Order: sequence, then structure tokens, then C-alpha cells
Amino acid sequence: MQSSESAASAQLGSLADSDTSTVVTKRRPIPRKGHTKSRAGCSSCKRRRVKCDLTTPECGACERLGLECEYLNKTRHGSQNSAVVISQPLRTHPVMFDYNDLNFFRHFLFEAYPPLPIDGFTVWQMASQRSHSYDFLLHSMLGLGASHLSLLTPHGYEKAALKHRVLAISALNKHLAKPGLTNQDAEAAFGAMLNLTFQSAYMNDGLIDFLTMVRGCWLVGTQPYVDLDHTIFKTFGRVSYLERVKALIQDGHETNHYLDKVIAEGFCQSVQKLGLLCHSVAELKYLAHMQRIATLASTNPAESYHELTFLYDGLGNLSSNDFASFIDPTNHASQLVILHMLVLEFVMSRKSVEGDMRSALGKKGYHCRKAMSKVWVQQILRKLPVEYYEYGEWPLRFINSLNYSFDDEDQVWKPFFLSNGRTVVPAGETLSLAVI
Repeated sequence: MQSSESAASAQLGSLADSDTSTVVTKRRPIPRKGHTKSRAGCSSCKRRRVKCDLTTPECGACERLGLECEYLNKTRHGSQNSAVVISQPLRTHPVMFDYNDLNFFRHFLFEAYPPLPIDGFTVWQMASQRSHSYDFLLHSMLGLGASHLSLLTPHGYEKAALKHRVLAISALNKHLAKPGLTNQDAEAAFGAMLNLTFQSAYMNDGLIDFLTMVRGCWLVGTQPYVDLDHTIFKTFGRVSYLERVKALIQDGHETNHYLDKVIAEGFCQSVQKLGLLCHSVAELKYLAHMQRIATLASTNPAESYHELTFLYDGLGNLSSNDFASFIDPTNHASQLVILHMLVLEFVMSRKSVEGDMRSALGKKGYHCRKAMSKVWVQQILRKLPVEYYEYGEWPLRFINSLNYSFDDEDQVWKPFFLSNGRTVVPAGETLSLAVI
């Protein structure tokens, strides 16, 4: 009996095990088709966190958006144990922004972006897409937006503008100190330098910063690993800039003189007079260059703008010591050279402003620069010894004449003639203060 029960028990256990096995098999889910997460996408798609179609040599997304496409891991089907290359370091803590920062960013995108390149709206929209990968670029945009907005509204954004400027410069210095920068890294740095340059043009005490940032733009743009023709700033190159300016000149009136002959002669006479004080090679080169620009402006505007593109190159060619000497406030001759540079650059920049497609509010930034040029000229003259005043007499009279505003074409020329008794305002015509 026991033997029979044991056999039955064993048989029952066997059946139970069999039944259990059967049940488990029935309830086991059918495995789905596996999905392998690809890490072989291009760096642009990774930063934007979108799926890359892995097309070579340029993926579809980058081709459509005009972005630089670069595959960091050339071996797509490499071993699973290969090292993963991360193009940008991950942030250990989030960067906090407030409502005003959003307002600054919006204002930058539509109104306050730099006037270079000409018609640069699309360029700066693309640059803004890079800002989430480069803190210094984002802070430079916020700083410029805040500075521009503080000049156009009664709200005081100066502290916020300065905060973002300090953060941008600090982060940019660390970025430039890193080895092995890519063309896209340099592109972001160049964009930040442009923003910082034009922000300084809205600051009462920004003259030294302005000249330093202009020099910085030149130094970054001429590095061996930088090729501006293959970046979003390719239209910033000298050839593209001149083509755009020539188009603007051709669209204007044939009788339009961008620097009236009388004004050009007065400027050149002032430059020649200043030459008696200058002794350094840099000072004398700048004087000769400015005289050539002014002379050509009334006869050959296109060639004059070609010469203008080299105006600030000299700052980059100077050694660190020579540059420090050139911008030294106690170097009175150089200060007078800089004073003439400000006047000439401001006048010539009007043509690029006319070609700007932004709103009237955004173009008021030009009037803000006009006001700041006047402030800087007056600051330089106030710090000069009395015996140097005569060398700044012509630029001072010219810059003071910018208080007046006529029609868009004559808002610089007629006021100057008026301030020297050369123009008679027709009866019934009134003068209005310029927007500053």
C-alpha cells in the first residue's frame, strides 16, 4: 500500500510540476523586438537632444538647419566597451534665471542683437540656439539685451546688465583657456565677444572695454583653428561685408554723399594737425588710415568702406604692451587719435544701420551709440591738459552738433553746418532733439 501510495504521490507531484511549468510558460510575455539606443549621432543632434538619422557626411537635421555636422565617434559599429565622448561637460547644478532674464533674451533676439553682420537677424537667431551649450554666450546675450533695454525704458536694468557681463567674461576666459577648441567653440566665443563689444558701446565708462573687446574679436577670429567662412558668422567676413555695403550704396541715391566734402576736409585738417603730437608707429598709421577713409568717403564710398574694414585691425596687431600704452588715459596723443576714430567710425556706420531690417525700436540703439560717442569724446577732452584742447576742437564741435535731428539722411550733416553758421533753416522748419 505504501508503495502504491508513494508511487501515486510521486506521479501526482510529477503532474503538479508539469502543470505548474505549463502555466508559467503560458503567462510569460512574448518578448518584443529589441531597441538599441544609438550613441553614434552627431554632436549637434546630441546637444539639441533630437534623433539623428546618422547620414554622412552631414545628417538631415544639420543640413536642413545649416548647422555644422560632426560625428565625434567615427566608428559607428564599434565595440560596446568603447569610451563615450561627451562634447560638452554636464552641469553639476542648474543655472537659475528670472522673469527679467526672459525679457532680456526676447529683447536681444528681436531688437538688441549687434548690427554686425549686416542684416544679421537670422545669424543671431542661430547663435541663440547655441547658447544652451555655452553659458558665456547666453550671459553675453542677456547682458546686451539688458543694457540696450535700460537705455530705452525708464526701468533700471544696469545692475542686471553688469551682472550678466561679469558672468559672461569670467566664463569666456575659462573657455578660451581650454586646449583643443573646435571651430564651433570658437564660433560661440566670437559671438560672445561681439555681444560684449556692443554692450560696452552702451556704457558711460565703456570706452576701454570697447577697444579691448574689439581687439579680442580680432584675436579670436584670426586663430588658426577658426574658419569664419564655415561658421554662422561667415557674412561677417570682409568680402561678404563689402558686398552687402556696396548693395546698400547702389540702392541709395546717386547724389548721396556719405561724408560731405566740407566735413571730410575739416576732419582731415584736424588729423593733420594732430600728427604734430604723435610719435609712435601705431598713432601715425592710424592717422594716415583715417585720412584716407575720410578722403575717399565723399568721392568713392565703396572704397572708403573697404578701408574702414581695416580700421580696428591695428589693435589686434599691437603687442600687449603697445596696446596697453595706446589705450592709457595718460597717453594724451593716443587719446586724441581714439577720439577721431570714434567720430569717423560713428559717421561711417550709418550706412550699415540704414540696411538693418529690425524695428524702429531696435534702430534706436544707433541713436544710443551716437549719444555714447558724444559722452566718450567729452570724457576724453575733460581729462586732457589745457594745452591739448585745440587738437580736439573740431571733433568736439562736430559731436556737439549731433544734438539736432533733421530727416534721416541729413541728421548728421546739416546740424554740423548749422552749428558753424553755414546753413539757414527755412521758415517754418523746426528743430527737434534727437532720440538719445
